Amino acid sequence: MTPAGVVTSALPLAPVLVPLGLGLLMLVPLRRPLKVALSVGTALLTLLFALLLAAQTAGGQVLVSELGGWPAPFGIVLAADRLGAFMSVLGAVTGVFAAWQMAAQPDPVRERHHSFALTSFLMTGVQLSFLTGDLFNLFVAFEVMLVASYALSVLGSTREQLREGFRYIVMNLAASALLVVACGLAYGVLGTLNFAHLAQRSAEVGPNATVTSVAALLLLVFSAKGALFPLGFWLPGTYPVIPAASGTFFASILTKVGVYALIRVFTTVFVQETEVTRTLLLVLGSLTMLYGALGAVSQREWRRILSFTVVASVGYMAFGLGIGTPEALRATLAYLAVSVAVTLALFLLTAVAERSSGTRLVKVRGMLEHSPLLASAFLLCALTVAGLPPTGGFVAKYALIRAGVQEGSALTLVAVGAALLSSLVLLYAMLSVWRGFFWGKHPAGEVVRPVPLALRLPMYTACAAVLGVTVFAGPLVRHAGNVARDLKDNTHYIRGVLGDSPVVIPEPPTEKHKKEETH
Repeated sequence: MTPAGVVTSALPLAPVLVPLGLGLLMLVPLRRPLKVALSVGTALLTLLFALLLAAQTAGGQVLVSELGGWPAPFGIVLAADRLGAFMSVLGAVTGVFAAWQMAAQPDPVRERHHSFALTSFLMTGVQLSFLTGDLFNLFVAFEVMLVASYALSVLGSTREQLREGFRYIVMNLAASALLVVACGLAYGVLGTLNFAHLAQRSAEVGPNATVTSVAALLLLVFSAKGALFPLGFWLPGTYPVIPAASGTFFASILTKVGVYALIRVFTTVFVQETEVTRTLLLVLGSLTMLYGALGAVSQREWRRILSFTVVASVGYMAFGLGIGTPEALRATLAYLAVSVAVTLALFLLTAVAERSSGTRLVKVRGMLEHSPLLASAFLLCALTVAGLPPTGGFVAKYALIRAGVQEGSALTLVAVGAALLSSLVLLYAMLSVWRGFFWGKHPAGEVVRPVPLALRLPMYTACAAVLGVTVFAGPLVRHAGNVARDLKDNTHYIRGVLGDSPVVIPEPPTEKHKKEETH
């Protein structure tokens, strides 16, 4: 029986079941046009359901899907609040562009080995990660996502792919093993794995060293998944060797799954004794920002530079989560949306730039005179990454910096300094790309290869989305503020999943009770 106050709905299931079901269909031998139609249709349908989910939760409602008819915390549930729906939309948008790019860039070898179906399964894992209401089910979602990503990362079997893919797989397997350990410890200490019930039980237990240790272990796991320094060493080598369409999806959303898990666990579940986790997040975030920015300066290949900017962006989100105030959470969520949009646009732009120049290196020079629209798109994205006005990146980074200054502790101010320095270094890295690829005179005899409109169109559409994030930065920040308010009061999520009455788990029967029942 569903507890009073819980709003049950099948809608949270839809963004998970659509890519799963149609992905299985794509395993059947079909002609390429039909597989393309299925892939793009899957992504668009998933986006439609994600948008419906966002509309249904816009007023603050929590929608719950009870699998098997068992209510939380006794059964597995999918729970969509404003945060889950927000992330679901971002994941679905990324899936649409990845499917679009795969359709525009035929790859017979990888398509023969089911790259369309694997991408759909990857979307399934991402959506399940954002919508699950259970810590162990989050582990399952990670494994669905990661198994598909393992296959995509080595599909093609080049030497680079196998070397970097091995590192990626080993790192994530180790993190997954630690997550299973953390699930066991959490269940042993608190007697549940449901997020809402974990939050309720941790509040009942109060300050507890064992619970804090479990939270720290989860922070370690999700830091590895999100590529925080020093656990993100695998990312800058892995993403550049993955095929362009898969790499776009990986770079735009996979690290954000780790960031989402950090946000969910440390704003909804473990809200007692946050000093340890916030301190760790501030330190790791500061180091990650600097590592990502300095790494971007040191590289000379398009996708290696951009992979380091992805690392730096994760550092900014950890920095905001480490501050922990409502203003910082609002800025973090706004920055997360901007980061997804600009990463998507830059990786799509990279595919066009590499195709037109015939090289992965940023050394061609003079492409401005041949491709002024491409140069303009890159300049918009570069300013957004660096956080310069009037871009959406500036709005989000300014809000993060201001939240850090307002919080005012010594460690936070050091992190603010790291954020500012990282932005300057990222600006230098982006200007180096501009100088090396677009500026100057094009070398005589170097042929600029034509790029089909089918490949350029998704890139320009993604750049238009970056422009849209700038134009509509105000509504984005306001929505992020609404999500942040929900996160600062975890009783809203607890009531939405468990109902108005507290959960009472009956004591196991004693020998005396068993004898009485027998008589």
